[in-house]
Amino acid sequence: MPFSHEVGIVVFRIVISTLLLSIQLLLYLRAKKWLSQTLPDKHWVHRMVAGLFMVMNLAFLYVAIVRPRPNELSPLFMYLAAYPFFLWHATTLFIGIVVVLGLLIRLPFALTSWMLKMIRPVQEHLHRLKATTRFQEFDNGRRTFLRRSMYGLTAVSLGGSAYGMFVGKKEHEITEAIFPLRNLYPSLHGFTIALISDIHSSFNMMKEDMEEYVQIVNALGCDMILVTGDFVNSTTEEVYPFAEAFSNLKAPFGIYGVMGNHDFFAPEPEVVAREVDACGVRLLRNDKTLITKNGGSFYLLGVDDVGNPRRAEEKFSVALSNATLEVPKVLMVHRPYFLQQAAEKGFDLVLSGHTHGGQIVLANFGKIVIAPASLASRYVWGKYSIGNTQMYVNRGIGTVGLPIRLNCPPEITRITLVPQSIPVP
Repeated sequence: MPFSHEVGIVVFRIVISTLLLSIQLLLYLRAKKWLSQTLPDKHWVHRMVAGLFMVMNLAFLYVAIVRPRPNELSPLFMYLAAYPFFLWHATTLFIGIVVVLGLLIRLPFALTSWMLKMIRPVQEHLHRLKATTRFQEFDNGRRTFLRRSMYGLTAVSLGGSAYGMFVGKKEHEITEAIFPLRNLYPSLHGFTIALISDIHSSFNMMKEDMEEYVQIVNALGCDMILVTGDFVNSTTEEVYPFAEAFSNLKAPFGIYGVMGNHDFFAPEPEVVAREVDACGVRLLRNDKTLITKNGGSFYLLGVDDVGNPRRAEEKFSVALSNATLEVPKVLMVHRPYFLQQAAEKGFDLVLSGHTHGGQIVLANFGKIVIAPASLASRYVWGKYSIGNTQMYVNRGIGTVGLPIRLNCPPEITRITLVPQSIPVP
């Protein structure tokens, strides 16, 4: 793996860790201030809260630095330690985001107030105003409202985090998508593809979980199975439980995959690639294969994960070399960012993942997904198209960061190919 890629991974982890720890520090300082005002004599409560923040953040640093492997964590440890840890950080993250947004909204008003207080007559008037009974009643009511709002926010954050961890990330959904393709032989009408993505084998996606998904995918009885990357989360060893589970996938016209960005985050991505290939998921690494059924054919192409449009164009060109037949071209690429480049190269269908559908979705209005992932990509989940090039972005089955899914269940997509001349219902 190039040195610059390694540096990028380290910088990314440092930036994310710094942001999360900064939120923790902000919440601790606010909690300390609140306790000093409401429970000034309860020193044991102060020490307990300080200890809780310390333990949870030392655990965060341990996970971030050591990155424990799946086989090192027992189910008992997960329930007694790991899940409470993730619940804490999910809850405090949601609270922290709201608090930061509140501070940003309040900032211009606070600055205006500070500047007005520099004017002596205004300062004297404010002192007289604060001494009135009406102002004190208003101020007490405001404080009561804010305190109760914080209680409500904490309850909602904790409840939502618990739901997303224990229910949301387990309730999978099978979606159907039909794609009419130019030059598709009539004999390939109804060819089916099971699309699965972003497994993230780790202590949040154990072998037993993956085996259940393998059974679900096999039960669909599709002609072909495609896995669009992120087999592991961040360590090389995570590929072994993946390989054991996914070796049981079965499809008459093959099982294919491509490498995702997290597969390259592993210290030995070539070992990950080797084990994925060996378990029966044939990797297309800037390559192609011709799929033939009943005399009809289409090209299936796949490229390694890419991070910028120029590299995408280069790898698309390599994969397309000598693809001379006038048949449809179906491309697997982990990130969905490069639909424009794929359209310029003449691909008929692009299949991607990477975004997890947002993973934590605050709201969904048609194609508009209100989620952190929307900041990185305009293509978050579902169908998109440019000209004659269509794309489907799969929500994936795993999680990254916090093991939580809200308004965004894991997805397996059953794709059906039909000739463009046949109307799609």
